[in-house]
Amino acid sequence: MDSGTYYRDSNPSIDQKTAQVHQLERKYPNDWLSRLGFRLSPGRFSDLAASDRMYMHDLGDYDIISCEEIDELQKLVEETGVLNLPNYISQKAKEWKEVQIHIAVLGETYVGKSTFINQLRGVEEWDNKFAPVGLGDTTLEPTAYENPYNKNMVFWDLPGVGTLKYSKDESYFRTINIERYDFFILMSDQCFSENDAWLAREIRKRGKPFFFVRSKLDEDLKSAEHDGQCIYEVLPRIHQSCTDNLRKANFRDPTIFIISNYDHEIGQFDDLMVAIFHSLPDFKKEAMILSIGPLTHQIIREKKKALHNRVFKIAVISAGAAAVPLPGIDVAVDLAIIAYEINFYMSEFGLDEESLMHLCKKTKTKYDQITESLKHSKSLLTEKSTLKTLFMKIVKTQAAEQVGGRFAKYIPVIGSIVSSCVAYAACVKFLRSEIDLLEEDAQTLVNIVIDKNKKL
Repeated sequence: MDSGTYYRDSNPSIDQKTAQVHQLERKYPNDWLSRLGFRLSPGRFSDLAASDRMYMHDLGDYDIISCEEIDELQKLVEETGVLNLPNYISQKAKEWKEVQIHIAVLGETYVGKSTFINQLRGVEEWDNKFAPVGLGDTTLEPTAYENPYNKNMVFWDLPGVGTLKYSKDESYFRTINIERYDFFILMSDQCFSENDAWLAREIRKRGKPFFFVRSKLDEDLKSAEHDGQCIYEVLPRIHQSCTDNLRKANFRDPTIFIISNYDHEIGQFDDLMVAIFHSLPDFKKEAMILSIGPLTHQIIREKKKALHNRVFKIAVISAGAAAVPLPGIDVAVDLAIIAYEINFYMSEFGLDEESLMHLCKKTKTKYDQITESLKHSKSLLTEKSTLKTLFMKIVKTQAAEQVGGRFAKYIPVIGSIVSSCVAYAACVKFLRSEIDLLEEDAQTLVNIVIDKNKKL
């Protein structure tokens, strides 16, 4: 196999394993990776323990490090040695915060642009960073609104085209600096105009993603209900009307997302968000998913996937970076790193104290009422020793059972690596378990908001 690739031996023999470990010990007698179970040899970099799934056979899709990342790790080891790996992986885990995302939102006044921007920024009327809503002022210049939780994610309220100031020509795109934006939201609360169709065609020519968004579905449904019409016919009727209008403007087969800015359970808000995520390169997709709030069930599921994809990096750091054995289980991990990551998960899912207080104010619900509904997060919010207790339970049961089973016969071969393998396996299982449990609580919070909206 070519050098620099990540590989798995289908069924390596005991002799092969012994030779691999001896080679590792000769080359890196006390290195950071030897405690982790990684194998280094000329042109190759792989996980000794994972090579035949000896102890992690039931972890599922745990090996989520990409081939590109493996190549980067291999190159780093060859150039600077293994001691720089912990810092490198730690930086990779934080890299998403430095990714810049610029989102353009266009449309006439009163179509819901500011409300849409505020929703994705996670700000309410009482926040001083709230984008003004319903003033009716025409946007004359591009106006930027940063995400208060990630300054590198910026929403732009852009002036429309086809006015005295902005004619339909190349000068408009120079004025708005079209190359700045990662994608465009073309928003209307009625049918899309010929100007919208022209903009979409020009944006497409420049290879930029764009999305037709028809807003205020909630108002349409209320109006239909008031008039005695069938509410289930409203969305198809709006879609057909918008499609026909764009076709008349020579825009064929448009994809239109019909949404409510206030009630994300009706319409196609989730479909819009998934389409946006998939339009972005992977590194920007991750950054956007982690930067917006847990607004809907689908966004929470997307967050869960993104957080699972971090587990490898965090487990490597915790099991390898200056870890000390935990009393009673003789497994070396850095619990401070684990605790920091769990706090990050809670923030991402809107389960940290600040987010819960924000939700209380938004839904006019008492804090205790909300925390009582959270099966897992409640204990993490109130008991400081919970994380250590839960982690030790994972090690003593799941990870220990694996070592005592298929992996036990290899203990004489790889010696001290065993405890590190257990630490890595325990970190992976623990973090993934926490993500799953916290996701359930986050879904519960969304249901609380939905119930509150129904009562309004």
